[in-house]
Amino acid sequence: MARISRRSIDELRLRADIVSLAGDYTQMKQRGRDWWGLSPFKSEKSPSFKVNPETGLWYCFSTQQGGDVFKLVMNREGLDFPESVERVASRFGFQLEYESAGGPEERSFRGQLLEIHGMVADYWRRCFLEDPVHGQWIRDYWTQRRRFTPEVADDFGIGLAPVDDTRLVQGLLKKGFSKEAVAQTGLFFGTDRIPDPSRWRCRFRGRLTIPIRDIQGRVIAFTARQLEITPEDDPSREAKYVNSPETELFKKSRTVFNLDRARANRKEGDPFLLVEGQLDAIRCHSVGIPGVIAAQGTAVTEEHLQQLHRFSNRLTVFLDSDEAGKKAALRLLPIGLRQGLDIRFLGLPDGKDPDEYFSTHDASGWPALERTSRSAMHFCVQSLIPSGAAALPLARRLSLLEELFPIVAESGAEEIVSEALNEAARLAGIGIREMHLAYERFRAAKAAQRPAEQLKPAVEPSSGMDVKGGGLTTPEEELTLFILRHEAYYQPVSEALPLEWIDPEARGGRILMALLNECVNAQATELRDAMATLDGDLQTEAARMAASGIVDAGRADDILAAANSILRAFHQRHIQSRLDLIAARIAALGAEDIEGLRALQAEKIALRRLGLTPPLLTLPS
Repeated sequence: MARISRRSIDELRLRADIVSLAGDYTQMKQRGRDWWGLSPFKSEKSPSFKVNPETGLWYCFSTQQGGDVFKLVMNREGLDFPESVERVASRFGFQLEYESAGGPEERSFRGQLLEIHGMVADYWRRCFLEDPVHGQWIRDYWTQRRRFTPEVADDFGIGLAPVDDTRLVQGLLKKGFSKEAVAQTGLFFGTDRIPDPSRWRCRFRGRLTIPIRDIQGRVIAFTARQLEITPEDDPSREAKYVNSPETELFKKSRTVFNLDRARANRKEGDPFLLVEGQLDAIRCHSVGIPGVIAAQGTAVTEEHLQQLHRFSNRLTVFLDSDEAGKKAALRLLPIGLRQGLDIRFLGLPDGKDPDEYFSTHDASGWPALERTSRSAMHFCVQSLIPSGAAALPLARRLSLLEELFPIVAESGAEEIVSEALNEAARLAGIGIREMHLAYERFRAAKAAQRPAEQLKPAVEPSSGMDVKGGGLTTPEEELTLFILRHEAYYQPVSEALPLEWIDPEARGGRILMALLNECVNAQATELRDAMATLDGDLQTEAARMAASGIVDAGRADDILAAANSILRAFHQRHIQSRLDLIAARIAALGAEDIEGLRALQAEKIALRRLGLTPPLLTLPS
């Protein structure tokens, strides 16, 4: 594989907007110079992820990870360094340079998979528009039977996988993609047992194809709907919808359909709208309803909801009104409550699904429909305790609570629990006091089943803001923090502070030595250029230090005074260490060595004078 040129990597690092990139993973909000968001690496309720656009560094206090744009992609997506560079370049439309020219086989394996998916999506889109056998038929199906416009098809890249798939594999191989990469896309049957690629069969022959995109809008998989033209010899012929299998690009438990659009077209603070299928999402989006998303043909998972929570803590569940839709909603409810989401549930009249309903209705009635949504607890109680339950025998009514109480317990908030229990008491014909007592008995029984170690009081977590290692900061750490916050002082400090004054064993010493050495010996006058030379551990530590927060003086004179105060600390420590060395040499002299004593005392006096003239900076231009 060809290597990406160092010049190309360095230029991309400077051009890439780290705040924008971080915003692909979590919603960022500005506080002063920095931007904050929920951790992209774990579930949390309070922001601990900090990005500084001036230094190009990020740090996550929850997981104690940090670094630059490439490290963010590596840690978040599990990529190696070259793959992360390609990923960032793709995100910002940057053309990378390689040390030797070549075709797709010289890109990373993951890069090949992405290119293949993009090309296949374009090919199937052209088939939808131009296929000589079924092109007109599929366009009529889309506009007349599905009641979508051609513009919607164009917007979402709707395609047709031809019944005759013989050209697809050969076309990809001729483009220079490796046989292994084509096989690992998951687009073909037979790759695991048939050596000859010409005999592989497309998984989606004769189906309407819908590209599935990641949060950056890149095609990573497909879902395909059965049609009358789907071949009889298709192994999945009876399946109404077929999804790509899981690949290196596509994980069903993590991928949310239409999230790339939904996070951008909803107002900040507005909820996401979760529907059941991709066509439901396309329909709602096409009529102008914002924030619409769907899961990928699987149950909603904790990872799905974690992703949503990073952009909004509100979710409206708009699943089908049939019994299956109700059960799916109840399954996701406790997961959402654990994630701290404010969930509401919305149904449609006459048991219709969103696609069917909005194929004959515009969005003008959406605000009124949205106001009919029910709170999580009202939906839960009304779903589990049927109308007329008060007439059931008491034992049967109490049995209904066995499914209700575990979900209620996930909510945590006392007012939500009280609301649910009061509603359940009303519907089940049980006294409110008796309902609350029954719930307390359930909680006591549940607590009694937990292992003893789980009953110990939780240890308060650290804020993550403490200086690593504890104790007072060192001059090395203070100066590193200073130049991270005030890049204009990077070169002046490098010129004023001799490298031999730095203690590499002190906290911040290795980072400061590396950064100033780059300026002195490698002429890296930009702090970001120097940052790029740090190894992984040092870069993480630099990101932690940059994120740990120092209070900036407001006036330029005060900032200059702070810099000179730190330099005086280095100077005084250097002078004192030399004085201590002279004192040790004096103690080792013989009583008769008068000349030696005089020389050392003169050296001591000169050092004391030198101590009165520390290096001082002036305001940078």
